Amino acid sequence: MDTCNKPCDNLLSILENDDLQNWKVRSIDFPHWKDMEGYMMIDRNDAAGALGAVQDARGRLASIQDSACPAWRHIAFGLVEAILVLGFSAHGLLTYILYALALAMAFALMRRDKRRTGLRVNGWRRGRTLVLSIALCVSIIGLGIWARMDFQQPFPTTSGLVAAAIALAMGTLGSVWWQRIYLAELREQAGA
Repeated sequence: MDTCNKPCDNLLSILENDDLQNWKVRSIDFPHWKDMEGYMMIDRNDAAGALGAVQDARGRLASIQDSACPAWRHIAFGLVEAILVLGFSAHGLLTYILYALALAMAFALMRRDKRRTGLRVNGWRRGRTLVLSIALCVSIIGLGIWARMDFQQPFPTTSGLVAAAIALAMGTLGSVWWQRIYLAELREQAGA
């Protein structure tokens, strides 16, 4: 009978007899193959220091985001949403022009945010902000469908203008709310 110190050694010997490639066999027992490749394991003090640095960075990021986001940025996001909704009620080439304008404005806002903070924050990130992002997206689609109701009328339609005004308000308030939730999450993660 084959005796082994660990259950993994027995599995390793079985797999070696099955002619598997060497890297597959070694990847079964994580600590041993990591040591064989010459990697160093991190100790508790280094891990605690790295975790502290991450929490400190989140706290600094929250203060940068809070102090450097002007009101016009939220209004500009609301305008992007309004232009998207207005595009639903437009006819022909004007629809694509409005969509292209909204897309260009969104990319300009993303570039500005990245220059301001040094990183791009994903609007679809996990957490409480995701619920708000989904709600805003569904609302904008609903407003776009409503704007399309008077499609037979000449542009701009009444329902299109009303839906775009609502989208402007929702997008602006949604942007402010999203930022508040995001900053609160950053501060919670930073331990502040």
